[in-house]
Amino acid sequence: MSTAPLPATLEHARPRAPIDLMTWPWFSLAKTPRATPIYHQSRRHSLLVAPVPGATAIATIWDADILFWATAQLIQAQDERLHTTATLIAPARRILRFLQRETGRSQYARLAAALDRLAATEVATTIGAADGSAATFRWIEAWRTTPDGIVISVPVWLLDAISRRRVLAITPGYFALTGGIERWLWLFARAHAAQLSTGWWVSLDQLRDRSGTAARHSDFIAALRSLSRSGVLLAYRIEPAWHRGQEGVRFSRSPAVIHSAAIVPGDKPGFHPQLRERICE
Repeated sequence: MSTAPLPATLEHARPRAPIDLMTWPWFSLAKTPRATPIYHQSRRHSLLVAPVPGATAIATIWDADILFWATAQLIQAQDERLHTTATLIAPARRILRFLQRETGRSQYARLAAALDRLAATEVATTIGAADGSAATFRWIEAWRTTPDGIVISVPVWLLDAISRRRVLAITPGYFALTGGIERWLWLFARAHAAQLSTGWWVSLDQLRDRSGTAARHSDFIAALRSLSRSGVLLAYRIEPAWHRGQEGVRFSRSPAVIHSAAIVPGDKPGFHPQLRERICE
């Protein structure tokens, strides 16, 4: 007998993102369709993101908002001691409103297209596995529409990260960011700010490698330079800086006390700061 889906309409849920989704290159950063797979290999981990046969594009960083919505609902369900499951159900308008989007016909069509891309993107990775074993899954294992709402099944890999509280709260302002590189850079900063409160520096080449971008090297570097010269990215200060002959970006928290720039009460991420791997390892 199948388990009933979780009614994902919990009023007190706030935006959250799994830590691993904030620090690795999982999604296309472009607004044009990308069919080219993303492959990343580090000393400890590997990941491969590719479209399933017959699909024309992998999921984008805007599509990932749906995963952040699901994470928020599942974390809130845990906090309310509700039974959690990998399958959720919610009216489309509730999902769109949570993501601060309009609820017109075009937005419903875009939501369906995003779900299709998530369901057509296959991931193979060793990230998130304590024993280093590889997992293969799709960002959305299945989805369908019903009279009561959209039924969405997330992968066990994601559910496991949520159950271990490997998540961070994200500011609602994130959903208003329009650029793919801009969004990725904010998530990257958010994931590391809690442990590096006095500021940190990352080279432009390391940032490009970690982003998984398909943009030309010169275009991506130019975009990073432009963002760093702006001085501020939501709750973070960013500025161009050189270190040991390498050009990079220095990140630091805004001097204002803003919850989105730290581990906030209720996050309870399931890791110890001293066990965190280095930023670009």
